[in-house]
Amino acid sequence: MDREIELKFLIAPEAADDILTLLIGEGAVRQLDATYFDTEAHALRKAGFGLRVRDGEGGRKQTLKSASAGGIFARGEWETAIAGPGPDDAALAGTPAAGVVNGEVLRPVFTTRVERTVRMIRRGETVIEAVVDRGELIGEQRRAPVCELELELKSGPASALFDLARDLAARAALRLSLVSKAERGYALAMTAEPAETPRRASARLEPDMTVGQALQAIGRAALSHLCASVEALRERPGPEGVHQLRVAVRRARVMLKIFKPLAGDDAAKGLVRDLKWLAGELDAARDLDVFVAEVWRPATERDPAPDLAAFGRALLAAQTAAYLRMEVALESPRQRSLLLELAAWLEAGAWTTDPALAACRDGSAAAFAAASLSHLRHVVVKRGAALDSLDRETRHKLRLKGKTLRYAAEDLSGLFPEHPKRVERLIAASKAFQDALGRLNDQAARAELAREVAMTNGEAQAAFAAGRLTAEPDADAGMADALAARDALADAKAFWRA
Repeated sequence: MDREIELKFLIAPEAADDILTLLIGEGAVRQLDATYFDTEAHALRKAGFGLRVRDGEGGRKQTLKSASAGGIFARGEWETAIAGPGPDDAALAGTPAAGVVNGEVLRPVFTTRVERTVRMIRRGETVIEAVVDRGELIGEQRRAPVCELELELKSGPASALFDLARDLAARAALRLSLVSKAERGYALAMTAEPAETPRRASARLEPDMTVGQALQAIGRAALSHLCASVEALRERPGPEGVHQLRVAVRRARVMLKIFKPLAGDDAAKGLVRDLKWLAGELDAARDLDVFVAEVWRPATERDPAPDLAAFGRALLAAQTAAYLRMEVALESPRQRSLLLELAAWLEAGAWTTDPALAACRDGSAAAFAAASLSHLRHVVVKRGAALDSLDRETRHKLRLKGKTLRYAAEDLSGLFPEHPKRVERLIAASKAFQDALGRLNDQAARAELAREVAMTNGEAQAAFAAGRLTAEPDADAGMADALAARDALADAKAFWRA
């Protein structure tokens, strides 16, 4: 098995020739036509494999790729020359996918037709293969264009791969992508199923991991969620997409907080600033989406009064402006750079080689996680002791701490497989506490949002509706729920202890 270490970017078709002019090196152009195969139930896809038979220079080859072999940029690959035209069972028998297929018939799922332009880039001792693929994916009834840049490190340090990517990104719009052609092809072929909003996959952790290994595993999961969420929102703007991207941004921020002892360099601090900026660009869209879904729409269904219609027009105008702001951020160089720099920091950041960080980096991830989780829960419980006397701003900060605890528990729980029930209970308790505080904070925040929307609109009826929709609920009941959730969190057993 060979292992790839590569970066892939989506590029605009009109930028492909410009990028090729920047890539000086030995080159070749090849036509590559491939068919991807799977069982009728797509067992290979579900197990994280892609199986193709490709015709091109060098004859017909069968290639099996795994979704991951130790990291987002490192993928397992098994390639064999075959007679074809379909998959060779004997060649597949020597790979991890043999047990997945288990003798079932393999059928064609989709095909790719790609013109590949290759450049070998040499920088001192570093050799990088740069590839521009242009063509299309072809499903049974649908087609989709392909225009991608791949940079694969053949020799030299990983930092050199990112340096070349930065040089190219300064001259052309490169959108980091962690979605393979196989994944795109399956999405194209599965026409009967609605497009899924990306969800975060759990990081694969092992109890004997080092702190550095756990950081990379969790960071790669966070980056994968970020990249997929950005692309999904660009293609299908909507409330669920906005929500998932905000969650992805928060998870990346929490990852940097958890591993703060290793994230003190300037690059990490820059990532924190840019993640906070991106979250801010999404806030208005998310707040308005939730207000429309949870407050305005139910009210209009109960009583479609004229003042609600006027307020609805104001909400639509505010929502449109918020989405435009969000879309500008998604198309910005700053957003594209954020994803590239997060990848660079995870794979080749200063923390990976700094001798002063070796003790922490190479220490036990389980011990590190236990200390971090104990501290987080202690802070949340201690600050929550006077919950019923906290002002709104302090209560909001406590909610954010509770959310950090929840995400940290979810991310780090794989290091402690011996207590699954405790994991479930503590995560459920932290989520209940977070949600209860959220309900307390929502009323005041929604009242401010409604007033701002109505004032911008200028219609008297809209202002009247804003006040009517955000009248104070029973605050005592909300506080009682929050206090009960706090006590449940304090009583939940720590899964990181024996």
